This record gives sequence, structure tokens and C-alpha cells, in this order.
Amino acid sequence: MSGAGSDKATATRRAAMLKTAFGPVIGAALEDETVSEIMANPDGALFIERLGKGRERQQTQMQAGDVERIIRLVASHIGEICDRNHPIVSAELPSSGERFEGVLPPVSVAPAFSIRKPARRAMSLGCWVETSAMTRAQALILQAAIARRENILISGGTSSGKTTLANSLLSEIGKQGERILILEDMRELHCKAEDVVSLRTAPGVGLE
Repeated sequence: MSGAGSDKATATRRAAMLKTAFGPVIGAALEDETVSEIMANPDGALFIERLGKGRERQQTQMQAGDVERIIRLVASHIGEICDRNHPIVSAELPSSGERFEGVLPPVSVAPAFSIRKPARRAMSLGCWVETSAMTRAQALILQAAIARRENILISGGTSSGKTTLANSLLSEIGKQGERILILEDMRELHCKAEDVVSLRTAPGVGLE
């Protein structure tokens, strides 16, 4: 078998092992388009966050060894070392591209991970107004700022909607007929502009 063929077979085998390690609950959550985040806590509790429902604890209790196996399989997929001296694993899941962050002792009391799923579609600013998450006046201010090419800083806590809002603004920018350059360390931003250049930063270099 050629080198390229061998590498592909190895990657396929690792992806299959990871799918098995996730188990049925996480596997189903990864396929569910309403799921935005999956979290395995150090105490073994498993939480799944769904759009419109929020974060819910699952009946499934994960064993520390199973959580660690998942983290090590993801590390192996990206060719990274995973041990007490390198206890943090940041990666994208093979094939599907979900954002994965895993930690091992000593940075946590037990193995834990979080999986963030990329948005399937971008919400328009009109959708924000329709759901009362934004007033029409606020939407008009943002549209005007985009038209004037003003800088817009998006800041907030985890799961507060930063990426969702960024994608909404990118959707507006995409209507301007401009050339757009997107730099990100994980694939989370979407733009429908016809002329988009997307650059990925090196591992460990984050853009927020």
C-alpha cells in the first residue's frame, strides 16, 4: 500500500474508533442539527445544549477512562502528544469539523471535553428582530455601520451568541459585493459572498 493510501486507511480507522468511543448518545447528538454543544464534565456528567432548549443533563454517566480515550483518539488524529505534560487537546473532529477541546489532569481533576458544533446556516438580522433578540433600531444601526465599513467588535461569554451574530453580520457584508478575507483558527464563520478568501491560523493562534 502506498504512503498516501496507508495514511488514508489509518485516518479512516481512527475516525471509526472515535465514533465507537463516543457511543450512541454523543453519536446521535453529533447528527442532530439542533445540538450546538456537547460537554463531558470531570465528574462524568454529560450535558447537551440544543437550540431553543438550552443545556440539559443527560441520564448517561461517562466514566473517566472513556472520556480520556476519546481525548487521546482526537489527539492521535491530529498527531499531537497527549499526556500530563501536554494535557490540553484543541482540534477539529475528523470529517465533520466540530470544534473539540479536551483536558486531562493536572489542568482538571479528571478528563473532560467540549464539542462545539458549527452553525448549519446563518441567521439574518431580520431573524434576530423577529425573535425579539434585537430591536429593529439596533439592526438598522448594524446595517448602517456595515455600509460605512466601520469596525464592529463582538464580545460576550460562552454560548452568548458571538459566532451566531458574527455570521449574521457576515451575511450582510456578503451583500455588499466586496472581496472578503476571513481568518479563523476553527471553521465557524460562514459567508455567502462570491469572492471570499479564507485563511486558517496556525494551531494555538486564536482569533476572537
